[in-house]
Amino acid sequence: MIGLLLLNRNSNKMKIRKIKKKAIAMPFNWIFALVAGGVILFLSIYAAGKFIQTGQQTISTETAARFISLFDPLETGLAAGKAQSITFRKKSKISFDCIEDYRFFGRQRLNFTEQTFGKKYGETGAEISIKDKYVFTGSILEGKTFYLFSKPFFMPFKVIDQTFVLSDNYCFYDAPRYIEDELAGLKLGNVFFPNETETCQGINVCFEEGDLGCQIIVYENQGYVSNRIYGERVYFVGDLIYGAIFSHPEIYECNVKRMKRRFDQLAEIYLDKIDIVKRANCESNVGPKLRTVIGDIGNSRELAGLYNEIEEIRLINDAASCKLYYNDRFGE
Repeated sequence: MIGLLLLNRNSNKMKIRKIKKKAIAMPFNWIFALVAGGVILFLSIYAAGKFIQTGQQTISTETAARFISLFDPLETGLAAGKAQSITFRKKSKISFDCIEDYRFFGRQRLNFTEQTFGKKYGETGAEISIKDKYVFTGSILEGKTFYLFSKPFFMPFKVIDQTFVLSDNYCFYDAPRYIEDELAGLKLGNVFFPNETETCQGINVCFEEGDLGCQIIVYENQGYVSNRIYGERVYFVGDLIYGAIFSHPEIYECNVKRMKRRFDQLAEIYLDKIDIVKRANCESNVGPKLRTVIGDIGNSRELAGLYNEIEEIRLINDAASCKLYYNDRFGE
């Protein structure tokens, strides 16, 4: 009898142990399954995120490359200027910078991104290098529609095509007639010429002085632009006035120095041409003056200081029976 009681007691203890083991085993299995599932889910989300990120970067890089391709049709030859616009489906951000590289006359870089969810921008694409263009623009542009236009720059012969990229609206007050005619003729959708009683939402550009809270003031007679947005002043000659107005000061100064090095290269070519045309009894008097303006400059103010010499070169060439160069811009 006692033996049966002991046997039953031992049997009950074994059952209790088995129940406890099952009670312990079940939660462990669930925990393992949850942990393993969480890891798999995390890896899947991470992989999907990386895939989306890579896809966004690829799309942004390709879009930047296509955007740059719009610059080529804007090449002007000797035309007064060309313009076009592009509208993206989503709000986009384009960043520019400019690098002085003496080996390649400097270069610029561009990258692109667009909004994905809500107001958040997606992954920025790879930087695209621009070596043979002179893009006068802001450092960061945002919007859906971007306006592009170009104008040739002569000093006194054609040196470059200036390309301008804009996204903000600009309100020009008391602009000289030639500026209004030129910009209005390009039919840009973001440049307006209101009078002082009209409402214009955008960056106010005033000439000389104004009481309109002007962010940009153009002192045409003194040859400089005061940019109150960045607290800087840049100098201009001729059609560089547009770059001085629409460009970030650092990008403007960089492009001016790049442009001057290109001028120097062209000047050297024209000096070689003088030696060639002499053999045909066609001697140009431009050479001595042209040599004096060759050389690097430190900033736009130094370029403006060369304006009188550049103008003398133009006058000498215009008056010569044997011209060194021809510019349709001057009706020749």
